[in-house]
Amino acid sequence: MNLIIAISQNSFRQAIRSKIFVVLLFFSLGLILFSKLFEFLTFTAETKLIKDIGLASIALVSALLAILLGSGAISGEIEKKTTYTLFSKPISRISFILGSFLGVTWSILLSLVVTGTTLFLLLFFKHYSVEKELLIAFFFIFLESNVIISLALMFSSFSSSTSTSTLFCFLVYLLGHFHPQLKYLGQKMEDIPLKWLFQFMSWILPNLEYFNVREQISRGLPIEIGYIGKATLYCFIYSWAAILLGYLFLRKKEL
Repeated sequence: MNLIIAISQNSFRQAIRSKIFVVLLFFSLGLILFSKLFEFLTFTAETKLIKDIGLASIALVSALLAILLGSGAISGEIEKKTTYTLFSKPISRISFILGSFLGVTWSILLSLVVTGTTLFLLLFFKHYSVEKELLIAFFFIFLESNVIISLALMFSSFSSSTSTSTLFCFLVYLLGHFHPQLKYLGQKMEDIPLKWLFQFMSWILPNLEYFNVREQISRGLPIEIGYIGKATLYCFIYSWAAILLGYLFLRKKEL
């Protein structure tokens, strides 16, 4: 456990020192503050507009951070040859993956704290009291980020380059948000091979729309505790499945 914590701390330090983290964090903050400029478009739903733009930008930037940081967490170390020194010590591959996962997760959490605080302050100056539903929205963004991180690490484990794993993860991220449509097409297809293809894709791809509750939050609709529990369980199972596959891929590599 101490090895996993040590690896995660190193991965976290590398993540927050990277240009990607700094640029995307400031980009997210800029989008949140930029939402205030659109107040003249509406006179009755200023806070709703700020919440919509703020949550959407935070979710997007969190996903991009998860993709870019997660994709380079393992393949980047392999490209820099640091894994040869690392695995010459009594460090298992599963410890390396878990430590990398925790390190990137902590960096996403830090990003959510900074951007969330900015959004809360902006809403506070609009005399808006922060409701628990808004905190739930951040929790769902965090769950989605964890799924994306695990997928990025999985692709990073078998990919030969960071750019390839980033591309694969980005494609899965896009398809994951079209999961309901893919499932619907699979049910309506008359061509049997295509029907099986779409059904197979709906089985293996993550349903990232499962974590998209921003519309309900912006409308002030409550999120049932049962749905929160199901989403958390879905994130836990899918993330561990992807991490396990990543471990199996990494174990076959000669490092």
